[in-house]
Amino acid sequence: MKITANRSDEEPDRITRLEEVRDALSAKGIRSVKALHDHKGTLYVDWSSTPSTEQLVVVVKIWEDLHEPHSNHVVNGRPLVWDVGGTNPFGGPIFP
Repeated sequence: MKITANRSDEEPDRITRLEEVRDALSAKGIRSVKALHDHKGTLYVDWSSTPSTEQLVVVVKIWEDLHEPHSNHVVNGRPLVWDVGGTNPFGGPIFP
């Protein structure tokens, strides 16, 4: 799973938080996440296949437990659930 964060060189704790998310996803058996990205506290998740509602809820809850309320989800770079504005860090459009 690729992990990136905006300004991670100046704020390395962003990467640490994403590693926590990665580890929590692994512990819950969620293996279809290709990449995680943190931009100003918004979590961006790139899924390899369309997640179930339950999988989405798990990711949102994990991020909220780290005191961050916003997440955007894409499937292979294409938007699925777009909570807040911003550019797609995975190279796809914001809206199809």
